[in-house]
Order: sequence, then structure tokens, then C-alpha cells
Amino acid sequence: MIASRDSAAAPVHPGGRVHISAARRLHVPRHAVRASWTMRAALLLGLAVACAAFHTALAPWFGAWHAVAPALALGAVGGLGFAAWCRAQPAFIEIGTDRFAAFARSGACLADGRLIGASQWGAALLALVVEEGARRKTLLIAADSVDVETFRVLAVSARSASGR
Repeated sequence: MIASRDSAAAPVHPGGRVHISAARRLHVPRHAVRASWTMRAALLLGLAVACAAFHTALAPWFGAWHAVAPALALGAVGGLGFAAWCRAQPAFIEIGTDRFAAFARSGACLADGRLIGASQWGAALLALVVEEGARRKTLLIAADSVDVETFRVLAVSARSASGR
């Protein structure tokens, strides 16, 4: 018996069904995430404090003027890390009933899974832990980066995930 070309290919989903998360993805709206000036200011302030502390620690050994170059080098490396962190922040998020996804400006998926109980919430900052199979990713969402209603929905999702 010779198999036809069409029957040789295995179905993408078992039983020929569409996976639930793929079906929900069509109906889940995307929410825009703005750059959080509070988070950026806090990180830059922390970088400045780290550079000043590094200079203060090296100054007794090398002298004040000779300790400037390593402190500036630390600031440059920290600035590169800050720029990489800014590029890695999500531009869009999707909040489903049992799914959370974050996407970069290029459309690349940064995190896609369900929120788990390690999520933390506060009045101005949410630390959301997204479980993607065996991996976990943590996303920080500041209150000034999304609108009030989206932040409230995220906080409620984080609270309900903490009960799991």
C-alpha cells in the first residue's frame, strides 16, 4: 500500500485540534507599555552611587586622580548595561485569563506563559514571574509605564497567581 503525500505529514496538534493558547491569542488585546522614567531614573541614580562608591574605595590606594579612570570605566560598562536593559523592556503585553505574554518593539516574544505564585505587587511596581515550561522569567512593570486600568488588571492577576 502506498501512502499519499498528504497523509504522510503528521498533524501539527494532536487530534487535529487547535491548541487553546493559540486560539486565545487572537482575542487577547495588546496593551502598550511606555518607558518608565521612574525606573530609568532609579537605575541611573544607582549607577552613579556605585561609581562614587567605587571611586571612594579606590582613592586611598591609588590616589583621588588615579581612581577616576576605573570609576569612569565602571560607569561606561554600567551605561552599556543600562542601554541593553532599556532595549530588552517589553513594548506590548497581553493579559489573558490564564496566560501572560510580553513582546519587544520588534515583535519578538520576551515572555509567554502563565503568572506563578512568586509574583510580587505593590502600589507602584509589579514584579511578575512568568513560567514558560521549565523556565521562569521576571518582568518589572512600573505604574507609570502602563495606564491605570492595565496596571490594576496586572495587579489582580499577580494576586490571583499568588494563590496557586
